Amino acid sequence: MTARFETLIYTDCRPGQGLDGSPGLQFQARSAESVLSAKRVVQDNLLYQPYSAWMSELRPVEDYPPSFGHVAEAGFFATGAGRYLGHEANGTRQGNQLTHAIVTTDTDAYRGLRPAQLFGADFWTGRPAPTTTSEPVELGHTTAVHTPARARDFVLAQPQGEHLLRTLVAALAGAGRPGQPRVLFVGADVPVIVNWLVAGSLLLPRKRAFELGFKIFAVDPARSTLPVLAVHPDFAGAAGRIDNQLGYAVFDLTRNECTPVPFTWAAQHWVDLFLAEDPRDVVDALDVAADSTLAERGDDGPRAQRLAMALGTAAIMRREPEVDFAEEIVDWLRTGPPHLRDAYAFDVADLFADMPERWPRRVLVRLDAVGCDGLLPGKAADVRTALAINEITAAREQGRSFDEPVGRLPDGEWTEDHAADLFRSLVEELTAGVPPKSFAALLRVAKRFGAAVHPDHLGDEGAAFVRHWADHPGDYQPAAWPEFHAQVARVTTELTRRVRQGPEQAAIVGDGWRKWLLPRLDELDPDLRAAVLGATVRHGDGRWEVVESQLSEAKGDPFRFAATTAALWSQSSPTRAELELVATVAPDGITLPARLWQPLVADVTGTSPLAPDDLKLCRLLLTRLLMPLNRRVETLLAADDELTTALTGIGGSSAASEEQTAALLACLRRTPTRLIAMRAGAAAAALVRVSDYDDVERMLTRHSELLDPYLRRLGERLRAGVGVSCAVAACFLGGAWLAEDPARQEPLLEAWDEWLVRAPERNVELAGQRVAKSSKDWREFWKARVGSVSGRRRRYRLAHPFGGGR
Repeated sequence: MTARFETLIYTDCRPGQGLDGSPGLQFQARSAESVLSAKRVVQDNLLYQPYSAWMSELRPVEDYPPSFGHVAEAGFFATGAGRYLGHEANGTRQGNQLTHAIVTTDTDAYRGLRPAQLFGADFWTGRPAPTTTSEPVELGHTTAVHTPARARDFVLAQPQGEHLLRTLVAALAGAGRPGQPRVLFVGADVPVIVNWLVAGSLLLPRKRAFELGFKIFAVDPARSTLPVLAVHPDFAGAAGRIDNQLGYAVFDLTRNECTPVPFTWAAQHWVDLFLAEDPRDVVDALDVAADSTLAERGDDGPRAQRLAMALGTAAIMRREPEVDFAEEIVDWLRTGPPHLRDAYAFDVADLFADMPERWPRRVLVRLDAVGCDGLLPGKAADVRTALAINEITAAREQGRSFDEPVGRLPDGEWTEDHAADLFRSLVEELTAGVPPKSFAALLRVAKRFGAAVHPDHLGDEGAAFVRHWADHPGDYQPAAWPEFHAQVARVTTELTRRVRQGPEQAAIVGDGWRKWLLPRLDELDPDLRAAVLGATVRHGDGRWEVVESQLSEAKGDPFRFAATTAALWSQSSPTRAELELVATVAPDGITLPARLWQPLVADVTGTSPLAPDDLKLCRLLLTRLLMPLNRRVETLLAADDELTTALTGIGGSSAASEEQTAALLACLRRTPTRLIAMRAGAAAAALVRVSDYDDVERMLTRHSELLDPYLRRLGERLRAGVGVSCAVAACFLGGAWLAEDPARQEPLLEAWDEWLVRAPERNVELAGQRVAKSSKDWREFWKARVGSVSGRRRRYRLAHPFGGGR
C-alpha cells in the first residue's frame, strides 16, 4: 500500500452487488485487491453494531447514532465510520448497516492527524459503492474537522473539563497495557465522545495514538479487545459505573465524572500547556518531543520527559530551555533523528545563539560545535566570542583553562574584526597585572582561539611572568601558548643570565630545568647547556645514555669534545666507566680538564686500596696524553709492571726455580704494600710454590695481607695432593705459627690431614725428611700428625691398592 488509504465498504447486498456475489451482509466494495487481506481486521473490530432492543422496538433509523472506530492490528491501521440503514436490502427485516473503512500500512497516510480527528470528514460515505470497486482516500490539508483549537475550546467549555482531560490523558497512556484499565466512555452523544477522544489522543505521542484502538459504540464492551470503548448509557450496565471492578476507567459524560486515575507527568504538564497556549503548537511540540528519543531514556524518569518537552517547546514554540537541559538539547542538534534535525535544528540552534553570553561554558562549548556544523549562520562568531569571553573570565578569576580543541567555523563566519577584538581583549587582560597562574591560563585561551599574542605585546607584565616562570620550572606547559618559540626564547635568556652568576646559580637552574631543557640542548647558550648537562649527570637521570650520546656526537671535534666534557662534569666527577669512555673516544691532541682525572690520581696515589682498573685507566690516560705526567703515578705503575712480570714468571710452574724464587722474593720485598694487597691473590698463588719455608715465613711476616690468600691456596693444593713443600709448610704454619689462631689453623690442618691420607708413601717420606732437619718440636709434631691419620691412611690404601694419591 502507498501513503494513501485503500477502502472497504461493508453492508447488506443484493445478489451480485457484493464481493461474494451472493445476497446478505458482506464486503460490498474495495479499492484494490491488496486491501482484502485486511477484511478480517475490519470485520472483527469496526463494523456497526445496532442495539437489538432498539430494532425490536422498530425505532426510526435517525434514532441510531453513527459508529466510529480505529484499530491497529496485523500491520494494518484501519479507521471506520458506520451508520444504521434499517431494512435489509433484500427484505423487510431490521439490521441493515453500512461501515466504510479506510486502511493503510503507513501512518503517513493520516497526514499528521490522529485517527479520532477524522470523525465527520467529508470522505466518509453512507451508501454502497456503485460497483464492487470503491474509491481510495487521500487526505487533504483541510480534511480534519476536529482541530486542536476546537478540542481545546471544547474542553474548556465542559464542567470539570481540565480535570477530566488530565485523567483521560493518563488513562489513555496506559489503556490496554498489562495491569492497566481499559477506557470506557459512557454517553449518548457521539460528537461529544469524539471531542474528548480527540483532545486526549492529541496529547499522546502519535505512535501511541495510532496503536490505541477504539470503538464508538460497543454493544457489549466485554466482547471487544480494543483498549478504548464507548457505550450508550442505556446499555452500559455495571461496566458503566465509575467505581466498577471490571477493569475499566469510566468517563461518564452524562455526569462529567470519571474513575480516579493517577496523573502522569505528561498528563499534568502537556495538558497545562495545551489549555494555556496555542494548542496546535503544543501538539506539534509534543510530537517533536516524542520523536526526539530524549523521552525514551529510562534512567531518570520524569527528567527525561521534561527534557523532551523542553526540546519540543524550543523547536515549535521558541521557548528557551532551562539551563539544566541546555547541554543535552544542544547535543541533540548533532545527534538526534535526522528527519527532526533537518526540520528543527536551525530554529533551536538560533534560539540558543540569540544571546549566547547568557549560557554557561558547558553549553557554549557544545553550541560552538553546532556552529562548526553550519547550523548557526551569521551567529557562529557570536557564540565563539561568548565562549572565549567566558574562558577569559575563568582564566582571570580562577586560573582555569581548557584543552578540548576548537573546531573550524564555516567560511565567512569568523572575520578579521572578530579576531582583532579577541586579540585586544586578551592583551588587555594579560597586561592588567593578573597573578602568574591567571597569566598562563590567559595564554592558553589565546592559543585555543588562535590569537597570536607575542611576548613583545606584553611589556613589563610579560617580563615579570618570565622571571616567575624561571623560578617555577615544571609549573607551566608553554606548548599550549601562542608564539611558543618566542616564549621559550624569553625564558632561556633569563635562565642563561642566571647561570652566568656563578656555579651555585648554575646548579639551581640545572636542578629545576634539566628535564625540560635537555631535549633543546642544541638551542641553548653554552653556559646554560653546561648547567643542564652538569645537573643531569649529577642527578643520574639516564646518566650513562646522556654521557655516551654527548661524547659520541663530539668525538670528531677536539674543541667541542673539550667543551662537552667540561659541561658534563661541571657539577660532579666522572665515574671510572665514564672516564674510560672519555679516554677511549677522545680525539687526539686535547688535554682533559684537571677536575676529570684528579679524583682518579688522588685515589691511586693515596692510602685507600688500589683497584687494577684504576691503574689500567691511568695507563690509558697517560698513553693518550690526556693528563700530564705524574711521578708518583708513574712510580706506582712501574712497580706494578715489575710485580706483574715476577708473578707471571713463576705462575706457570709447579715448583719455582731458585732464580724465579729469588726474583719473586726480591720484588715482593720492595713492592709497596698497596700493590701487594691489590695483587694478593696472584702473589699468594706464586708464593705457595716457594719451597723454602723460611722465605715464606719472612714474606708473610712482611706482608700480612698475603696470609689469608696464601692459606687458601695452600689448602687447595694440599687437597689436590700437590707438592711435598706444601705439606712441610702446613706443618710449620699449623704447628706453631697459627697455634693462637684456630680459625685459620683448623682448616689448614684438615687439608694437611687429607694430604697425609692420600699422598704416596714416597712423598710423605720426603716431607718427613725435610721436617727432620728442623727442631725436635717440629719433628714430634710431624710424627704425631702422621700417626693420627695412620688408620685412615691404611683404609684408603685398601680401597686404592694401586694408589690414587699424588
